[in-house]
Amino acid sequence: MEETKKNVLSRLFSKKRVIGVVGNTGTAKSSLVLSKLIELKEVKPSLNIYVYGVEDSLIDYLFSKGIRFIENKEDILDLKIRNSVIFIDEFGDIFSVKSQDKQQERVVRFFNRIDHLNDFVIISTARNGFWNKLMNGFVSQFLVKEIEYDNLINNTPLKRKVKGIYSTSDYRLEVDKSKYYVVSDDLTECHSFEYNSELDSKKKNINPFIQKDEQKSDVKSDGKSEKKDEIKEENEVSYETSYVL
Repeated sequence: MEETKKNVLSRLFSKKRVIGVVGNTGTAKSSLVLSKLIELKEVKPSLNIYVYGVEDSLIDYLFSKGIRFIENKEDILDLKIRNSVIFIDEFGDIFSVKSQDKQQERVVRFFNRIDHLNDFVIISTARNGFWNKLMNGFVSQFLVKEIEYDNLINNTPLKRKVKGIYSTSDYRLEVDKSKYYVVSDDLTECHSFEYNSELDSKKKNINPFIQKDEQKSDVKSDGKSEKKDEIKEENEVSYETSYVL
């Protein structure tokens, strides 16, 4: 079935104000979120969208799409931004959520004030153990890429739901770079997104241990799924229908 033209962020934000992005390093988490933010800006041009922590090489392109940048992490924790969508990349590398860390109090305050300031927040991280019980209390809807099960915390709703998704591996949820899962209180969904080379800050990284033909194949598979995947995708049910924030 052909996927309907709906923005997944808009749909999830119509239910709750925070979305988590889960996945290993190098699984196109940022590319996924940024592509959806650009779609959202096209649908709602007056919407304020801010990002923090993305690669400097993406600044000019995102600015041309009407997306603004946050320069100081203190502006995030002090919540000086109102009535906006905020994407914080690699949140776990910037702020600690460990119970014994003094910084946790500011993180808790940050999440408690999101509704008051009428903000909508997306947080992404590949940090091992970040999605603990505290964070599962604040975030209950996720965009999930490939992830090692051991990176998630036992006895949390997120790990239980992720491990419930079919995977050929016993150690990780295996997900193609062009696909992602929506995990929330509703039915789990599998979707695909179109690869945009302008949002790939690692596209020029060359692995000297891989033959050139293999690297070309990797780029092709990241950009578009093989024909058999396209046929399979046509049979997947897509729930992405449009909502307005």
